[in-house]
Formats: sequence, structure tokens, C-alpha cells
Amino acid sequence: MSKNENKIESAFEALTKLSEIGKKSKVEQIGNLKLLLTTLTSDEETNVFIACSELTGNAYFNKLKSETLKYAIKAVNDQRLDEYESIKEEVKREVLRKETLLKLEKILGSWDENVIAFLYTKWVAISKESEKELQEKGFLDN
Repeated sequence: MSKNENKIESAFEALTKLSEIGKKSKVEQIGNLKLLLTTLTSDEETNVFIACSELTGNAYFNKLKSETLKYAIKAVNDQRLDEYESIKEEVKREVLRKETLLKLEKILGSWDENVIAFLYTKWVAISKESEKELQEKGFLDN
């Protein structure tokens, strides 16, 4: 690799490190399940809003909550859901990611709205912690 290619690669690595800023996660207990909830990436947030874009009123808010949780739930009882994706070769990873999200969407669709609301409230609290941390570091205005 040339010196210039190394510099460019270093620049990309430095930008990638910014993705860790503001990341928060927390284990929440619901019944006998431990769910790992995380803040969303910008891509995940975009997907949530696209999924809700044509809805209004209560339908919008109900979909917003379940879509958010679809991306925010990263592990159940210490079993990471993304491990399912990583066991396959690179080519199949995106297909498995979509399959994982479809499974989560179907499961979340069968939950009582009160369970979704409870977990969504927990996710909002994690997001507020992240926002506070970003404000303290000067990344957001107070």
C-alpha cells in the first residue's frame, strides 16, 4: 500500500471512530427476559422514519415505537442477535440482517402495546443519556 493510500485509510479509520460517540446501551429486564437496548445509528433512525412516513396519529406512534425497538433490541438473555448474522459468509450477511429484522418485526407485531410502550420508554431514557453525554462533550448545544 502506498503512503497516500495509508493516509486515506487512516482518515477513514478516524471517521469510523466517531461512530462510537453517543452510543449507549442498557440491559432491561422484562419478565424473565433480559433485553439489551441500544441507541440507534443514523441509518437505523432513517429506516424507522421511512417505515412510519405514511402514517398519522396513533398508527404513527405505535409503528414508531415498534420500529425503534426492532433496531434497538440487540440481545436477548445475553444472546446477541447479530451473532446470527456473523456466522455466515460476508455475501449472505445483508440477507441475514434483513431476515433478523423481519423476524423481530413479526414478533414485535404480536406484543401487547403496553409492553412495547414500556420498552420504548426505556429506550428513550437511554437516548436521553446519550444526548446529555454529547452535550457535556460539546457536540450538542444545551
